[in-house]
Amino acid sequence: MRLRKYFTFVLIFSLIIISTVSYVKASVDIPKLIKIGLFYGTTSKTSYVISATNGFKIGSEDNTGNIKYIYNLTQNNISVNKDDNYYLSMGSFNDQVTLDNELSKVASNVPNSLVGYDGNYHIYIGPYLSQSDAQSAMKNLASKFSDITLVLPDKNILLTQNNKNVFLYKADNFIYLTNLSGDNPMSIDGKRYRGFFEFLRQAGSDITAINVLPLEEYLYGVVPSEMPGSWNIEALKAQAVAARTYALYNIGKYSKYGFDLTNDTNCQAYNGFDGEYSNSTKAVDDTKGVVAIYDGKPIDAIFHSHSGGFTEDSENVYVNRVPYLRGVEDKYVFGYSKSLDNWVLYFTKEMIEQKLRDTGHDIGNVNDVKVTDKSWTGRAVKVTIYGDKGNYVLEKDAIRNFFGTKSTMLTINENSSNSDSDVYVESVTATIKKVLGGISVISPKGISPITNNDIYVVGRNGIKQINISKSAANTYTINGSGYGHGVGLSQYGARGMADHGYNYIDILKYYYKGIDVYDTINNKSL
Repeated sequence: MRLRKYFTFVLIFSLIIISTVSYVKASVDIPKLIKIGLFYGTTSKTSYVISATNGFKIGSEDNTGNIKYIYNLTQNNISVNKDDNYYLSMGSFNDQVTLDNELSKVASNVPNSLVGYDGNYHIYIGPYLSQSDAQSAMKNLASKFSDITLVLPDKNILLTQNNKNVFLYKADNFIYLTNLSGDNPMSIDGKRYRGFFEFLRQAGSDITAINVLPLEEYLYGVVPSEMPGSWNIEALKAQAVAARTYALYNIGKYSKYGFDLTNDTNCQAYNGFDGEYSNSTKAVDDTKGVVAIYDGKPIDAIFHSHSGGFTEDSENVYVNRVPYLRGVEDKYVFGYSKSLDNWVLYFTKEMIEQKLRDTGHDIGNVNDVKVTDKSWTGRAVKVTIYGDKGNYVLEKDAIRNFFGTKSTMLTINENSSNSDSDVYVESVTATIKKVLGGISVISPKGISPITNNDIYVVGRNGIKQINISKSAANTYTINGSGYGHGVGLSQYGARGMADHGYNYIDILKYYYKGIDVYDTINNKSL
């Protein structure tokens, strides 16, 4: 009897421990669809060419967020155009069959007829460039058709196929186009994507083109765009969870443009169906619904390429201290990329002075440039440029932006003297040192050694003579390591951890401190 009570007590106590360890209260909303801006703002266009294997289905979003299909177009290629013309409208129809029957009758007499949609189907006639032209046409057609009304321009989108106008709708009707043959991708201007296309008209820009698709399918195009798909599967899984979490944390960030996230490094890179890779797709599928959470909510799972040896505390790059974005030693980051493990740039004082003037700062002649503050990781958080008219201080990520360095894991040293065989060639971003000693040239007269004053560089500002007998004075060498802001997950470091036997959960918990890796499908921590 006592033994039975003992085992009962142990079982209950063990269940309490297991429950305490595995239970995490989380609040994670997974959207049905996510909207990704492909062309917007300054990149928007007046027209696009979209293609599908067997034509298109046109859908409209209802009040519950579901998409109902309203019309089919059987042509493989469609032009999507900005339209600000006048039209005439006839009738109101509830289904495509009735509409098409009536449209075929009208089209035999009025060749410039097409489908119009504003929540109901109509037959439109046009376009007309002015209201007077439309009204004149309405008078001429009144004897044949009695129910004609005028349609004013209102941020319309016009679909054409084979140079014929076929479908017109108001842009804010939430119209979606997808492949008529199921899940096959579509292309926009030659690049393929899953899901749907949506086209909007924003004030001050042309047509905004948006890819609308399920979150997991979006990640198929994100993960190999951010991390090579050939890398260790555990690193790719860590990237998949980070990308999924980042998307959930930042969803709606670009809502003023009508979508959630961009397809570029303003959010995270996304190259659609054409960017997918089988190994990274497997990583997304294997981690479906898994996110990184802190205090029950998705984290801001930012990541970068190469830490240079240590990741960084968030407040040493950005403004706020974030508890899970703490710097760590990146033990396995080196050995994969020589160009990121160590790099070097050269700047003359004149170049630095010009950069300052270009940004509206004039401190006179530059006397010195020094790293004047570092974080505990060794990353530069303050660089001071000393001039004879004052000083200029660069802080945090502004250092990287000003000098065009790959990271802020760097040192700056002044070169007091240089070899007679060293010359410095100016490029757009920096001065590159070249060693020219012992160089000869081949000419019709034979091989001749290069002597002083014989070298010229041709650039966009003309021809400049280089005298290799003179030292390049007042030059600074920037030696550095790494690539990116250094906060959060280090991609090369994740690759190194995976290659040393760590799984994706280990990797995520190493770079994001104090988090839980949470399965939203089964509602449990992993």
